[in-house]
Amino acid sequence: MRNCPIYNFLVVTALALSLAIGCSPLSKAQLEAVGELTFRSDTVSRSPAVLFGRISELRLERGLFYAASLSSGQARYEEVTALAEASMDGESLVRKAEGYVDAFNSYVRALHSVSAEARWKGIGTEFRGIGTRVDSVIYRYNRLDTGYEDIPEGYARMAGRVLGYVAEEVMQAVQGVAVRNIVIAGDTLVAASCDSLMDILRSDEMDELIRHEKESLRDNYSAYLRALEQRGEPVPLESDRLYVELLHRADELSSVRNSCVSALRSMKNAHAKLAADFAAGEKKVPAELWGELVRFRTLASQVSRMLEN
Repeated sequence: MRNCPIYNFLVVTALALSLAIGCSPLSKAQLEAVGELTFRSDTVSRSPAVLFGRISELRLERGLFYAASLSSGQARYEEVTALAEASMDGESLVRKAEGYVDAFNSYVRALHSVSAEARWKGIGTEFRGIGTRVDSVIYRYNRLDTGYEDIPEGYARMAGRVLGYVAEEVMQAVQGVAVRNIVIAGDTLVAASCDSLMDILRSDEMDELIRHEKESLRDNYSAYLRALEQRGEPVPLESDRLYVELLHRADELSSVRNSCVSALRSMKNAHAKLAADFAAGEKKVPAELWGELVRFRTLASQVSRMLEN
């Protein structure tokens, strides 16, 4: 069958079309690198929420100690109700971060969608599937006693494979151009968003917020203990255990903040390296960039575990 004119025509067509569309400006490894970057980027962009969430939990728990120290039932009711209704949404730091997170996530979602393998692989699968289905129809037709000459089998499947290959090559080339342009154009947005979020996390206002929660935890538990002493009630062991746990959480706030900052910095650096390589027309992913991507994934996984907890 390889000497068949139809077979030769299909092969020549595939080669001609592949040469006509040219090569993608990005290599497969570069597209994989983009995929690695976008895989956890939405998690990293939400990293300020990790810290705000930890602070909010601490604020609630230490507030319950204070509420338990109140002797008036009405006062305690009002304090607990206020704790239930309170949130971090009103904090100026949260409002500042939200705008950058929204813009950053919109970019990441777009890049992830455009760089996905399904963008080019789906159309090739579709063409190959059509060829297989047509050949199945021909096979069943030839088994019928129609009195007519049998239709040659195998060509539809072969044509489907060739057209699928060509379609994938075309889509990969188009995808490569789109991803390259998006990464280069979006680098300023990524750098500005990451820098702004890091500035928020490292700000004096954030330092003061963390310090305030640590001090308030000690003050609220002390008030709770004094109230129990005045009432002549023993201190429940569970209260002491919870207080120790909260102290550990309070001490970890700075470490959580540092992990979030490191993840954002790694995201910014990895994206900048990709954009620079794309702009320079590089076709390889240097070891330095792969190393940064590995570091980014590790840090992003840490942030992800924090979000889950």
